Amino acid sequence: MAKKKITQLNSDFDAKLFAIIARKNFYWIVMMVTASMLLSYLYLRYTPSTYQSTAIVKIGVVNNANAVLNMNNSDMLNAVGITQSQLAGDVELLKSRVIISRALNSMPLKVSYYSKGTVLVSEMYAMSPFQVEFILRDSTIEDVPIYINFKNRQTCRISYNNGANQVVQEIPIGVWNDFNEMTLKVNILNFSGITSQQSRVKKDIYFFTINNSETLYKRYSRQHSIYMYNPVASTIMVMFNDNSAEKAADLCNYLVREFNEYDKERKTEGAIRSIDFIEKTLKGVEEDLRNSELSLEMFKKTNKVIDPSQNAEHDLQHIYELLDEKVKFLLDLATIDRLQKDIAKETDITKLLTILSGTFYDEVIKQVVERIRQLEDEKRNFKLQLTDTNPQIKHINLEIAIQRQNLLQSIENAKQATNDKIMNIDARIGDIEADFLTLPSKEAELARLFRMYDINQKFYSLLIEKRVEFEITKAGIISNNIILEKGMVNSKAVTPNRKLIFAGTILIGFIISFIIIFTRYLFYNEITSLDEINAYTDAALLGIIPKYKSEIPVSQLLVDKNPKSAISESFRSLRTNLQFISNEPGPKVIGITSTISGEGKTFVAINLAGVIAFSEKRVVIIDLDMRKPKIHLGFNVENIRGMSTILIGKDQPEDCIIHSNLKNLDFITAGPIPPNPSELILSTRMTELLAYLRARYDIIIVDTPPVGIVTDGVNVIQNADYPIYIVRALFSKRMFIQNVNHLMAENKIHKLSIVLNGVEMSRFKYGYGYGYGYGYGYGYGYGYYDEEKRKPPTRWEKMKLIFKKS
Repeated sequence: MAKKKITQLNSDFDAKLFAIIARKNFYWIVMMVTASMLLSYLYLRYTPSTYQSTAIVKIGVVNNANAVLNMNNSDMLNAVGITQSQLAGDVELLKSRVIISRALNSMPLKVSYYSKGTVLVSEMYAMSPFQVEFILRDSTIEDVPIYINFKNRQTCRISYNNGANQVVQEIPIGVWNDFNEMTLKVNILNFSGITSQQSRVKKDIYFFTINNSETLYKRYSRQHSIYMYNPVASTIMVMFNDNSAEKAADLCNYLVREFNEYDKERKTEGAIRSIDFIEKTLKGVEEDLRNSELSLEMFKKTNKVIDPSQNAEHDLQHIYELLDEKVKFLLDLATIDRLQKDIAKETDITKLLTILSGTFYDEVIKQVVERIRQLEDEKRNFKLQLTDTNPQIKHINLEIAIQRQNLLQSIENAKQATNDKIMNIDARIGDIEADFLTLPSKEAELARLFRMYDINQKFYSLLIEKRVEFEITKAGIISNNIILEKGMVNSKAVTPNRKLIFAGTILIGFIISFIIIFTRYLFYNEITSLDEINAYTDAALLGIIPKYKSEIPVSQLLVDKNPKSAISESFRSLRTNLQFISNEPGPKVIGITSTISGEGKTFVAINLAGVIAFSEKRVVIIDLDMRKPKIHLGFNVENIRGMSTILIGKDQPEDCIIHSNLKNLDFITAGPIPPNPSELILSTRMTELLAYLRARYDIIIVDTPPVGIVTDGVNVIQNADYPIYIVRALFSKRMFIQNVNHLMAENKIHKLSIVLNGVEMSRFKYGYGYGYGYGYGYGYGYGYYDEEKRKPPTRWEKMKLIFKKS
């Protein structure tokens, strides 16, 4: 049954044991929590703060179909609803290199200024006490730290590494200075701030970098977050994170501003192209008008003719009407020629919409262009999610190509039709002019010159009118996007979260402490209670000895100092329980052993002898642990003779018996350490000594060697009337109980009983198991070392002692 119980594990959670382990490791808990707090402080102290700024923009669009289907230019600015795919396209545009690069180029980021502290490096965005201007000649110097140390208001020292060597040069402030890689000028903005900062840190604390545009884009393209804020309201949120709160706000605002500027530029592009077309046409028409005006004036001066004949008034009126029609067709023809040239060069047909606005009325061409615009919009939306190899993209490209061919053919047909109309008008005018052959030649020539002048004048006026219309349209175009919320400077950092990190690290400290304690609890192999002993062995449980309230250096007699203490009461309980093992009359031998040194067998032997001596019985203690004797230390006497000298026949027993200060209590020390203690204990003189002592004493208590290390005392334990095995709580391993079972099974020591020593009485209540529970205890350190030769503790041993006390 005992062996079965030895292999059985106690799986029940012992809260009191857990509390004891936690109390023993309280110092480490405090250290772990303190270390966690220190780490959190250092992390928060030396981690750069990150600030966040957000901006919200509402997206609006212009219906481009109005530019073709309705020639009212004011309608070109009417906003219409936006689809979610178009909104996603604007989000991608905001994320694009084009917009981000434009925003970065608009910001003061050509040069970055830094202040170098003991640990951290801080960027002085918009707060630098000095400013640098440069003309770059070698791009290899970009992104290289250039340190600057101000000597005084007039000079400073520049140092940097150009890859080949270290460049150090003192330069005057406020003037241009030549370097191999650049020309540089340094201007001071706040000299008092520079000197106060440099006086605190005795080294180069300021440096700047000339930023590479590609490096800037890579750095800041990872710091933004742009997403659809509310698709129903067509709003987009722009978010930037940076170590500078001012820079984060500027990044948001500049990005939104450049997005609106780009949107405005796209909308005014058509008007600009139309104005450019009109300007080029005006130059030729203006020259023709000037020539015709000059010819008319010269004819009038030469021939002194003022007005044509009144007889030709009707024919002239008809010719003028035909000329008006011809002017309109000439404008259409000029527009068609421009369209043909632009289509040959322009891939985006939608950019030609504004040229058609108000100048061209061919409905077929308008419909084809509108269809191409729709296909281009669909293609742009699909390309946000699909690649060029997708079948849908390929299908749209094919249809755009077909419509493009249709457009070219329609334009060619319109051009031919317009030329035919102009030729028809010219023919009709020729027929009417034939009637003028009958008129005087001067009047006919004057009428012809008038006609040429009127044609050029009307054409010129029409072009001027159109130019004014497009200028007004261009001036009135604004972005339909509305900035609902500008990026603000946020003084509260988003990372690190100080409260969360501080609380989290403390919690982690407690969690790690709990894990350590729980791990120690799981792997705790020491005996803690009588229940565990009872679970592992069938040996009788004689009682418990509480832990003493303070540490004592060596085993000594305590029961005489305070007879009413818990220690004294526990030993009286042991004395009472001994009668249940054997109550026969006559002298008795009590053999006390343990598994290893330090479990308290000598302490139990001395104090058990003292308690028995109080009952008016004569008691003698024998120190049979001749390898590590301690009885003489407990009674503070010399160890020059004793058991070793008796067993070799050198001294007589009566010469070695020492009387203690307690009445009826004597003891025999171990004597000098012999080379063969096992042979001496097993000799006949040992038997004779016990017989001699039985004749003179009522109780003989033998302090034997630990049986877990040597077997010297097994024979004494076998022949003892009261064999006692000492187990120390929270010190002795559970496997030590196997020695008890071995002694009972192999050595036939069936009367063997166990005493649990050093018990934390807070774990037990009165009447628990055998004996009593008290709120007292004692602590002492046992080990196989020579007390007389013990060295003073080292600093590390003192620290371990402090940890153990905690």
